[in-house]
Amino acid sequence: MRFLRPLPLSAAALLALATACGTTPDPAAAPDAATLLTTGFEQNIGWGGAQPSLTTAKAHTGQAAVLASPEVPFGYTYARTLDALGLGAPPRQLELTAWALRTAAGSTARLVVQLDTSPTDEKQVFYAALPLAEAVPTFGEWQQVRLPLDLPAGAVGSNQLKIYLWNDKGTSPTYLDDVVLRRVAK
Repeated sequence: MRFLRPLPLSAAALLALATACGTTPDPAAAPDAATLLTTGFEQNIGWGGAQPSLTTAKAHTGQAAVLASPEVPFGYTYARTLDALGLGAPPRQLELTAWALRTAAGSTARLVVQLDTSPTDEKQVFYAALPLAEAVPTFGEWQQVRLPLDLPAGAVGSNQLKIYLWNDKGTSPTYLDDVVLRRVAK
């Protein structure tokens, strides 16, 4: 019988962090203590919303991605309290990166991050949106996008963080994959 060797503490800590975030780290990424969320949408714990937005039609890595289109204006949404991310004191600066694909000029979705008062009170404490028509100038090619986030000083652990793709006025599909949320070192 073969026994598995125990994980080193740092790997165990990363595994615990990934589990707390509800996602499995992307093997292509090099997660560290600053990584709060990483997903390629093959495992979607923490994400919810309209199932048609989860698609296997196109993916940057793996087999799944999120779609926002005229028929499905809101993509799968990540929703967790800051406490659930295992941050300790809420950080002031975060960075969201992802890979996006625009299909045509009408692919004008936005990558949105918002912070609500709590899971039961949707009053917005913070809102940021990255217009993908500006961030991804070409069509049919996956491009990495980056959204720096400066959370308000009054952010607390009970605030609910939401991340989603929103097709507010687009006439063509937009895809999103390989989302990573990281704490930015001061």
